[in-house]
Amino acid sequence: MTDPLLLAAASAFLISVYKPLLIFAVFVPWAWLVSSKLEKDARYNRINFRLFNGVYLGCAVAALAVMLFVPIFWVGWPLGIVVLATPVFAYNQVRNRTVAEKDRFKFTAKALTGKMAANRRARTAQASVRFTGPNGTEHSIPRKDDPRHAVHLAVEDLLVPALEARARNVDVAVGPRGNVVTQSVDGIRFKRDAMAPDLAMSVIDYVKEVGGLNIEDRRRRQTAGFKMDGPMGRTELTLITAGSSSGQEMRIIFNRSKQVIRPIDDLGLLPGQLEALRVTEQEPERHGVFLFGAPPGHGLTTTGYSLIGRHDAYTSNVKTLEHEIEGTLDGVDHVQWDSTNPDVDFPTNLQSILRRDPDVVLIGRLTDAHTAKVAADPGMEGPLIYVPQRATSITDQIRQWAKLVGDVKRAIRPLTAVMNQRLLRRVCPNCRQSYQPTAEQLRKMNVPADKVQQLYQASGKIQVKNKIETCPVCAGAGYFGQLGVFQVMLINDDIRRLLTAGDLKGALAEARRNKMLYLQEAALRKVVDGETTIDEVVRVTAPARTAATPPKSEAKPAPAT
Repeated sequence: MTDPLLLAAASAFLISVYKPLLIFAVFVPWAWLVSSKLEKDARYNRINFRLFNGVYLGCAVAALAVMLFVPIFWVGWPLGIVVLATPVFAYNQVRNRTVAEKDRFKFTAKALTGKMAANRRARTAQASVRFTGPNGTEHSIPRKDDPRHAVHLAVEDLLVPALEARARNVDVAVGPRGNVVTQSVDGIRFKRDAMAPDLAMSVIDYVKEVGGLNIEDRRRRQTAGFKMDGPMGRTELTLITAGSSSGQEMRIIFNRSKQVIRPIDDLGLLPGQLEALRVTEQEPERHGVFLFGAPPGHGLTTTGYSLIGRHDAYTSNVKTLEHEIEGTLDGVDHVQWDSTNPDVDFPTNLQSILRRDPDVVLIGRLTDAHTAKVAADPGMEGPLIYVPQRATSITDQIRQWAKLVGDVKRAIRPLTAVMNQRLLRRVCPNCRQSYQPTAEQLRKMNVPADKVQQLYQASGKIQVKNKIETCPVCAGAGYFGQLGVFQVMLINDDIRRLLTAGDLKGALAEARRNKMLYLQEAALRKVVDGETTIDEVVRVTAPARTAATPPKSEAKPAPAT
């Protein structure tokens, strides 16, 4: 006689619509997993797949029986799932004892999280970089169906090629007549393909969002720092945006802090110049005003940090007052002037620092007479104060300084040194071509003919077997990296007396008697040493600067701005 309870259960199952669907919802993916994945995996790893197929079949029959014949469906159904899952987990245990550790199946939370992350990466296919905001939070890549995904890819197309080309920075300027995209490599700006105006604005907004800036504020200058992980590893990015009624501008600087922090021995100073500067490192000569200058884009910030880096910040009190801190040195007290505070202007802030008896001070841009007077007042009894200037020569620096201070005697009295510099491109060591200079060339360089056997010129090409190819090191530019050249004028009592009398020509003549090299002479020493070329020296030091010829792989240089 049939058990009434079983009949009731069978009747309840037969009249139910959703219960068969739930059973099929379990068995269909389970069957796909076993037949399409686990059996192939067992064959590949030489595990007894026939044994497991039998176990799978037996467990499937048992699971179906449990789901059908347990009177209470909501008890039998999950029990059936457990029966189906048991051989799968058993296979996992057997498999993990057979294969190498890296190939094992893992069901930990960490492994599952990694799998989910991999799935997210698959949904954002083609994106190769990820951004981390200023607060350390990873900025998620927009999915492919998100309109911002195309903007993210445009940002990648902006940044990755620039990094691969060794660019220092990349700029985007959007105006009413379109937009200009440029990148700077070894001090030369190269124009890149422009973007569609709407896309360029979206790129600026997207990067501002990543940097945590106010997207709606399109006028005020904003700065942010964040990180990018991509094909070339991790890169620190400094974002600067500004705007006006005529458009928007964005500059992204790569690894800014690494660019501006360099030891003084690595700047390019000649051995005699380095030795001369050592006089100002220790007492009793560590006093007065040290002027150092260069045109825009010629490494003034880097030189400032290198100069104060000469001093032991743990035995000396070294301070800075900067408009914007671009790098930090261990032990140095870097102070950024708060331009939003109407109660303390820059010279007042400097005066406050000088009252604390520092040993060495580096100030930011010298733009006003009040700051110049505050820096000059301590004289040769105060700290050593480094003052940067935008100037093309030592004579321009001295004139500028005297004009700002307002009194020649007051301006010259504290001067201890004046230095001017330029940045030259290094000739690529992989593709440079040697040549024998003519007697006339050597005469113009003031170099004895018996002292130089060969000089070098830029090429950008190398010969591989019988084929001429673009140099893979410099990408055809002919140059790789930069070095500084300097004119260093130490101020002694005789020079100070001549300067106070307004005799600049006589002061320079006296400095020459003390073995001072002119800027072009120092640059030609670099040519003789094989570090750069005559063409590069002429380009940088000649009064009328000529445009550099870009490598064929690059676009034309952008016009100077």
